[in-house]
Amino acid sequence: MGYVVTALPAYTKQDAKKLLNEQLFSEVPTLKYMQIRPGIKSSETLDIVATEGVWQAAACSFSASGDSTFSRRTITVGKVMINQKWCESDLEPYFLQEEMKAGGSYDSLTFNEKIIGETMGNARKRLETAIWQGDLQSTDAYLKHFDGIIDVCDAATLGGTYSGTAWSQANSRTVMTGLAALVIANNNINQEDVKFFMKPAMVQQYIWKLMSDNLGFAGAYNQEGVKIHVEGTSIEIIPTPGLTGFATDRIYAVEPNNLYFGTDMTGEWEDYKIWFSDDNQELRFMSRFKAGFQTPFPSRIYDYRGV
Repeated sequence: MGYVVTALPAYTKQDAKKLLNEQLFSEVPTLKYMQIRPGIKSSETLDIVATEGVWQAAACSFSASGDSTFSRRTITVGKVMINQKWCESDLEPYFLQEEMKAGGSYDSLTFNEKIIGETMGNARKRLETAIWQGDLQSTDAYLKHFDGIIDVCDAATLGGTYSGTAWSQANSRTVMTGLAALVIANNNINQEDVKFFMKPAMVQQYIWKLMSDNLGFAGAYNQEGVKIHVEGTSIEIIPTPGLTGFATDRIYAVEPNNLYFGTDMTGEWEDYKIWFSDDNQELRFMSRFKAGFQTPFPSRIYDYRGV
């Protein structure tokens, strides 16, 4: 005689304490390079004045020459809301019950830290993408609320666009130096103030190209806190997650003080509310924020659009 276990399923250890969640964004990377414009409920103008006095030969006379020209560009913010709900009783039949509070009154979220942490991490990730790829004509739930940098720049007259070379690892140095040359040719732009925003994958291809050409430059990329620049220039390269997934390979040469992010209250994209609804006997989550983009001086932006 012995154990008869044929009616039992194979054992799989389950531990609610070790519930995993994906590691997501702890910040919105592009926001740290932007000018935050708070207090916008729907839209607000960026009012601009441009003035230059014309040089004349000095004389005992007065002849005015030069204009002060006013213009404006408008930041329109999208109003975003995230709603979620949970019925804690749904966990009771499963191993997850091990972490539930005693009794049948559940007025707190059992896996609060993991669920809220991932919810907010995903919100940061989506906001980073929307800042770049937002499009009011889109049907995508995450992109349709406001026009992002790509859409605004595509509709504007920029300082210049580098074209004629398809992006690849082999061509990456040609593209990078070609776009840099456009920026440097503009006497009104200091290259030390300009940053190249591009997909992390494109940055990596550029680094590999530098390595394959034995330029002895890319090793610094692995050192924490070391900035990477376009070869032979002081233009910093910014790996930009918000450009990942866009249909074409884009690079934007921009002075950060030319990027404006509109919102109602600084940091409101980090705020949320969670409460227990007695009427519905469920926990509810809500986050609301406003977001929008505008550049006051599109003529100071240069780009590469993949061809």
